[in-house]
Order: sequence, then C-alpha cells, then structure tokens
Amino acid sequence: MKLMEQEFAEIRDRLFPLMMDPVQIQEKGQGQMVSGQIAEGLFAIYGIEEPGDKIRYVTYQDLRDWGVSHTTVHLTAVKNLEERTRGRRVTKLDTPEGGRPMFIWALQDGYDAARILLPEWLHDFAEAVDGNLVLGVPHRNWLVAIGDADAQLLNVVQRRVALEHRGAGFPVSPYLYTFDGERIHRYVRKPRG
Repeated sequence: MKLMEQEFAEIRDRLFPLMMDPVQIQEKGQGQMVSGQIAEGLFAIYGIEEPGDKIRYVTYQDLRDWGVSHTTVHLTAVKNLEERTRGRRVTKLDTPEGGRPMFIWALQDGYDAARILLPEWLHDFAEAVDGNLVLGVPHRNWLVAIGDADAQLLNVVQRRVALEHRGAGFPVSPYLYTFDGERIHRYVRKPRG
C-alpha cells in the first residue's frame, strides 16, 4: 500500500460531511476547502475529527496527498454519518389536533444539517408528512422536515429558517429544500390555482 493511501486509511473513520454557507467556505478555506454543491445555495464540506473536539477541514491538497477523489471522500463521509446516526431518534412535533408533523434533528453534534444527505431518513420523512417534503438547514446544528400541505406552518418554518440562518455562528442556508426521492432541490412554492 502506498503511503498516501495508508494516510487516508488512517483518517477514513474520522471523516464526516458538514454543511456550510458558501460565503463561509470561501472565507474559512480561501478556496482550498473541498466542497460540493448539493443544491442551489446548499454546499457540503468534509471534516476530520481531531482530539479535543476539533475538526480539520479537508483541502484539495489532502485529496492530492491521499490520492483519492472528491467522490471517495464524499461517499466515505456520508457512510460514516449513516453509521453514527443509526439508532438515533429524531424529535417529532405534532399539533394538539394531530397531523402537521414536523421533524427536527437537533442533537447539536455538528452534523445535524448534514443529515440532509441521508436518503433513508428523507424517504421516511416524506412518507410521514402531508404534501411535499420541505427541509430547512439554517445552521449546522438544525435540520427541520415538514410537509407543504399546511401553508401557515410552511410560512412559520420559512421565517424561522431565515432568522436562524442570519444569527448563526455556523450558517448553512436561508432557503428551504425538497427531496424528489433521489436528489435535493431548492423548494419553490407552486402557485395555488
């Protein structure tokens, strides 16, 4: 095994996806941080967990040193997040009348927003909500999933996501997103007619 591959093998279990606002990616990484656009305004980066609850962001130089592709890093990081998430519970909120379920990831482990990359969870959310699945990831410690059948709830969540994003130390996106069963897209309300 080449030295570069061995180095990747040594960190692969500590590699996780993170979500970050594109402005922050540029400011913190000065163009060197490995990132990938998931949907309009929604970007994934990758971090290596270090001792002392520290994260070292993966750079393009790391990819060259390790001799691996961005795709390999992404797939490895998402697999690690799936394993870390297994057995965890998401908070489900309902109105007193029933219905209108809203799911919130708020474990505050730094990976809540990145759980938008886990299709199994998104499929489960989509089956449980009324209407189309709508997702919000204002900062790294929050992912909300609701249905768009209730316009009032959707308005409340949309305002809250924008507000949370504005004041966040680790912002991700002020927009809402949807999942079509395969890909994440920026959510656009359909005109009622």
